Formats: sequence, C-alpha cells, structure tokens
Amino acid sequence: MPSKPKSRKEIILERAEHHFAEHGFQGGSLSAIARDCDVGNPGLLHHFPSKEELYRAVLEQQAEELMARLHKRFESAGSLQERLQAFVELQVEWMQARPTGFKLITRELLDNSERIQVAQARPLEDFLAGSLKLLDDAQSAGLVRSDLPAVVILTIILGTLNYAKIVRPTFDKAFADPLLKNDKRWMGAIARDVLRVISTGDGPVNS
Repeated sequence: MPSKPKSRKEIILERAEHHFAEHGFQGGSLSAIARDCDVGNPGLLHHFPSKEELYRAVLEQQAEELMARLHKRFESAGSLQERLQAFVELQVEWMQARPTGFKLITRELLDNSERIQVAQARPLEDFLAGSLKLLDDAQSAGLVRSDLPAVVILTIILGTLNYAKIVRPTFDKAFADPLLKNDKRWMGAIARDVLRVISTGDGPVNS
C-alpha cells in the first residue's frame, strides 16, 4: 500500500531538522526553512509561531524517537546486562539510521551551553536521565565499574561513540587500519571496546 502523504507540519519538521543540523539554532533561518517547504513564512508561522518553538519541536521529535527505539530494544533484552549492551548498540544504530538526527543532537550538545541555562524545556533530559538510571543499576549489580560516577561513564559512552563517528573519515586518510574503511564495522568495534572499558571484568559484557 502507498504510504500516507506527509502533513504540512511533518514536512516542516523534517526540513527544519536538516537546516538546524547544518546551521545550528543560531544559523537556522525560518525564511529558508519556509522556502524549502514551499509554504511561505505565514504558513510556517501558523504551525510554529517562533524559531524557538520550531527548534524545540524538532528536538522533542528526536527525543521521542530515541526513547521509542530504546524501549523497543529493551523489550527483547531480558537481563540488565543485555539492556546495557542494547543501550550502547542503540547509539550506533541511531547514527546509522538517522544521520541527520545524530548530527542535530551532536550540534545541540556542543552549541547549547548558554541557552540551556535559561531553557524552559529540555527535550533530551528524559533520555539522559533514563540512560543514567540504567548505568546506576548496572553499577549496583556489579556489571559496570564503580570507581567512576555514572555520569562519567555516560560521558565516556556517548563521547567516545560520537567522536569515533565524527573522526572516521579523517582517521581513514591518516591511518592504515582496515576497520576505518567501513563505517559500520568501525562503529561496531568501537561499541564493543566501549563495553569492555566500562565493564568491571567480573561480569563481562558480551560482544
């Protein structure tokens, strides 16, 4: 069956995601997004009265999709150890399946240091809080090293995976490692190594 046509609001959100991923919040232009959607400024403002509201809606959509993917992975993960592995693997899957969403969130984390202080809503907060709870539970169960705070472990996971994804093309030109030739294989290897780094060794995380 043919897919259902996208609504005007869905089209605006889709195109806004690309614009904000490329230019960030400050560089994103409502006029440019409106032109890209072929709706004109009044049509865009009818759905999203300000750039702040549009940007928040785009981030909320990303957070909802991330949480939905995470819950789906957790449904098939029986043990806490399996959920931990699924969490790390999900980050890589997200990067592969939603490259624009990944770029948008990475830019948001880099650019929002001033805006976050006065933000009325923080769309990624539930995802980050849930991630931290998972790591707290894994530390209590002896699956994850406890010599570092859970928030540092979360930083290691997200920071390593994000950096590895971003630098692969440059590393591929600089180094002769065959893994660097294939993004999927490279990121899979990084995910396995991250799991080993955060593991206690007493209850090794499967790879």
